[in-house]
Amino acid sequence: MSADNQQERLPKKSKYLHYYIAGFVDGEGCFSVSIHRRESARFGWIVDPMFQVYQHKDNRQTLELIKNTFQCGYITEKSGSSNVSTYIVDNRRDLIGKIDPFFRKHQLISNKYSSFLLFSEIVARMAKRDHWEKDGLKEIIVLAFRMNSSGRQRKYSLEEVLSSLEESSETTRQTILR
Repeated sequence: MSADNQQERLPKKSKYLHYYIAGFVDGEGCFSVSIHRRESARFGWIVDPMFQVYQHKDNRQTLELIKNTFQCGYITEKSGSSNVSTYIVDNRRDLIGKIDPFFRKHQLISNKYSSFLLFSEIVARMAKRDHWEKDGLKEIIVLAFRMNSSGRQRKYSLEEVLSSLEESSETTRQTILR
């Protein structure tokens, strides 16, 4: 069979399905934590963990298989590209309860595994609400910047984010003293 038909060869109830999914994610998936400036946020920044798997829209059935296996998330068109579909899980409960246990049991074999471990730690810390305190948020941000070192560059540098957090603390302190 040709490589184009590789997804069609795997039966939906195969005993190897979870290994197939882990391997597929190793090649086409991403664990990411974006950091966005948000003035309304307590410290001016939000942290947004997300698990994604990409596939050409003609092979959407592979993303459907993964979505049905995890029983969470959604599939959408990748922004800026009408030919790519993306399976996304961004709900923290699902990240903790479904995605994390799956990839702990069915480990990735590429260097993506180290990003998964950092991702997992970030999501666990957020579940404990560490990001609600400035020091906890700083630690989470530092972990996020250690992820995906060969991937897409971030809009803000680590130094910019951390110095902005310090400035927001100083502004808050001055407001309280007035």
